[in-house]
Amino acid sequence: MRNQTSIVSSVIHQCMQMRFPWRHTIYTAYTRPDCWDALQDPKHPLNAAWPAFLDHDAIQVQLADKVLDYPSLRRFQLAVMERDSDENETIIAHARSIPFFWPELEGVTDVDFPHVLGTLPDRGWDSIVARAIRQHCIREGLPLPLSCPQHITTMDKGSDLGFLCSTADSSISPNALSALSITVRADRRNCGFAETLIEAMKQVAREEGLRILVAPLRPTRKSEYPWVSMENYVGSTLSDPPATSLLTPAAAAPGHPLGSTLPFDPWLRKHVRLGGSLVKIAPSSMIVQGNFAEWQSWTGIDFDSLVRDRRRAAQREPDSIEGEILEVAIPGGLVPLVVSIHDGTCTYTEPNVWLYHKVS
Repeated sequence: MRNQTSIVSSVIHQCMQMRFPWRHTIYTAYTRPDCWDALQDPKHPLNAAWPAFLDHDAIQVQLADKVLDYPSLRRFQLAVMERDSDENETIIAHARSIPFFWPELEGVTDVDFPHVLGTLPDRGWDSIVARAIRQHCIREGLPLPLSCPQHITTMDKGSDLGFLCSTADSSISPNALSALSITVRADRRNCGFAETLIEAMKQVAREEGLRILVAPLRPTRKSEYPWVSMENYVGSTLSDPPATSLLTPAAAAPGHPLGSTLPFDPWLRKHVRLGGSLVKIAPSSMIVQGNFAEWQSWTGIDFDSLVRDRRRAAQREPDSIEGEILEVAIPGGLVPLVVSIHDGTCTYTEPNVWLYHKVS
């Protein structure tokens, strides 16, 4: 492992040469933990970039901040600081990632092997965060957080448990890096910061001797198509966009031929242009549960009134409600929210898309 100063210097040098103007600098949370202080404000523009309900995913609540709590994980957290003419600094973008040991990657010379890539967890973001934090604590001889699940089970429960058993050795070092998020302030988007942070994470992975960068990616425009399956959405291209949008259908992006086979989604498309490859869907990457009052505060939807209206409709048309479950499109949701009329609760199960970048 290279020392932290050389890692940060090489990343900053590369990124400055690539895109950033003179007034922007990348820091890690290891060298400049103060860069993240402003994000303690829940109303900070970088926090407001995500739907409020995602903050209530159980793993997000319990473990996500650990990437800043543990010193050896801080070097994987990148912040873009902007300096004005008075030398005042403001954080305008950040990237979070976490290293982990991927047992199927050991002894494999080509990371493209499907039997390796296919073992990325179906629980996506939740699973990779919990696994990586657990591995880190074992490796560093730290007590596991009280909230850290002993096992995150997915649709491949046996594989998940086997993964955890095989990584209980404190001598095993990470061999892969998972991106967790990239967030850019709204008025600084489309300026190259997201692309540069992707390249910076790849550079950090190289410097740390990690073999691959993976990401459970949240497609940015999927929320406009909540009734379209993630499989169909991911398969849509600029020349063949998805149907059934809540909004008006988008035309092909400027400068791209109508015959383009690039992904329709701009965030997927950006990764593909930078060398990323799609792997598979993580069908239950994040899970958020709450009662009607909580979901109303997160989405602005009055679910009590919604249910009353549906019940009145059901009296006139008994077949209009099947059982006691409704599906409701919500602002920012990639898929519909599942509403249980019987017990007054709602569950949101977000699918993400696993992709990977080679780093060498």
